Amino acid sequence: MGMTTHSIMTNSEVQALARRQLHDYDARKPGMAFAEPAFHLALDDAYRVQIETAQMRVLRGEAVAGYKIGCVSAAVRRQLGTEHAVFGHLFASEIRASPAKLSADEFCCLAIEGELALILDADIDDVEEFREGPMRFVRSVFPVIELHHYIFRGPSPSAAEIVANNALQAGIVMPTERTPAGSGEPVELTVKISDHIDETAEVNPLETVHELATRLGAFGIEPREGEILLTGSPLPLYRVSLGDRVRVECGGVLAVDAVVA
Repeated sequence: MGMTTHSIMTNSEVQALARRQLHDYDARKPGMAFAEPAFHLALDDAYRVQIETAQMRVLRGEAVAGYKIGCVSAAVRRQLGTEHAVFGHLFASEIRASPAKLSADEFCCLAIEGELALILDADIDDVEEFREGPMRFVRSVFPVIELHHYIFRGPSPSAAEIVANNALQAGIVMPTERTPAGSGEPVELTVKISDHIDETAEVNPLETVHELATRLGAFGIEPREGEILLTGSPLPLYRVSLGDRVRVECGGVLAVDAVVA
């Protein structure tokens, strides 16, 4: 696709594309630039665009609530056409409480992932310190339903399109109850969608956080105490439609629910 991994855009070009990205996102038509045949974006520039777009949202009054890592499993990477994990921003304005009623009109091709999230109990300002003793950085762990605008406008899915579109992030549904961090051992995560999806996978919620913090650190971002980190899922994205009921369960203890209405 003519895409490189090195920055080739000027700061003013990044800002202009970020303004366009934000306009399209607000209109529920994310990433319209990728539909243009002549449009190409380097992966490093895609991250610059994502970060600039996030800063524009902050300047207009939105708050960054945390970050996500995506494309952590081989299955999802095949599904989305990328070879690497990616990060995205999570905004407080897009967090919903379980049980949630989701309006399909609020999303562009709504899809969900079931995964584990955590709330930080300390800043991750040293990723190697986190690697050596991760549990002391974690306040609580809980399941979430991650919401996505699941659309690709380029000729095929690409990492640059995923990244520039904030890793397809469109919010989360959180449980009202959360458990303490526990031991950090793997737990079973189950995704149920109406009567047609019932899948379970074993998940270690800490396995991907070091990589997320490392990738954020490369762009000068340090995860902070109180922020939410989404840890990715070995299960795929699932498209959902009107009437679907979604439940994500963690170890048979906690659950989070949503219905598409």
